[in-house]
Amino acid sequence: MPRRIAILGLTHDHVWTHLTELVQRDDVEVAVAEPRAHLREQAAATHGAIRLYDDAASLLEHEQPEAALIFTDNAAAANLVEQAASAGAAVMVEKPMANRLANADRMVVACRLANVPLMVNWPTAWNPAIRAALSMARAGAIGEITRFTFRGGHAGPRAFGVSDDFAEWLYDPQRNGAGAYMDYSGYGTSMARWLLGMPSRVQATIGRLRTDDIAVDDNAVLTLRYPRAMAVIEATWTAAGPVPQPGPIISGAQASLVVLPRTSAAPPRLLRYAADTPQGEPIIVPPLPTGEETAMGYLLARLDDGNPIDGLVSPEVGRDTQEILEAGLLADRQGTSISLPLPLTIAL
Repeated sequence: MPRRIAILGLTHDHVWTHLTELVQRDDVEVAVAEPRAHLREQAAATHGAIRLYDDAASLLEHEQPEAALIFTDNAAAANLVEQAASAGAAVMVEKPMANRLANADRMVVACRLANVPLMVNWPTAWNPAIRAALSMARAGAIGEITRFTFRGGHAGPRAFGVSDDFAEWLYDPQRNGAGAYMDYSGYGTSMARWLLGMPSRVQATIGRLRTDDIAVDDNAVLTLRYPRAMAVIEATWTAAGPVPQPGPIISGAQASLVVLPRTSAAPPRLLRYAADTPQGEPIIVPPLPTGEETAMGYLLARLDDGNPIDGLVSPEVGRDTQEILEAGLLADRQGTSISLPLPLTIAL
């Protein structure tokens, strides 16, 4: 019998890739809840006979889905996660989980109390070269890690061509949580968290450098301090074309690993640099496990085998990433570094 999958919200543009993949499978049935009529019409026109609702509560009551995928703004996601979890559905929330740590914690608590899986989808998790680099570094293949760097971004949401519904909340400091900082810093932060654990201190410089007509930042630099390592994560909405060599780049005592981006002519590649390979040695990148090459494939596989959500997309990594991002916002506001863990009384 096909699994019943719900999609709650259509204002996060990542939804369309996932929805297309789901409706092409013969082992799922898809229902969508979205209050905006034009987005429901877009889903119907693109994907035919999916069942449509104008609110999540009605969908959850009538469809009783086994999993709910959340694609709304960062501030609204926690309410939908709580509704879905209370209905007994496994939950996937699209990155970066929430606008604030308190909302991320609400998600974790809701799913824990309901005893349902929670997955936080970072698209970097489905990049074989990134996965290989992180696994090699974590296994000690380059010696003790000293530095992790990552840079992500584009020319800005509108220049990049996102939908009006997506841009509406990406440029809203409350619904997004920030601007480029919240949009892109989480990618590198989640990888650093999985690779190195929680940092002891966080510093950040977050600002609007070029885009005068928005209320949020367009560039940010986040620095994570570990006892014997550091991570530097950059985010931009002012790139003039593709971000050159975003990485990650992972440096260790014995070698460095550099992930090269996907191009029209080649998939993502991984190079190892060391004293004996100063020009860079290509590393053979193994494929991802069969059936788990995408977020949807991974989630459905976990529903089938009952194994926990792990790695980059685990709730632990997602929640800790949110705490690091929150510490960065505080550090920028106060003009100082912030110690982790954050006190329970701190709120933005």
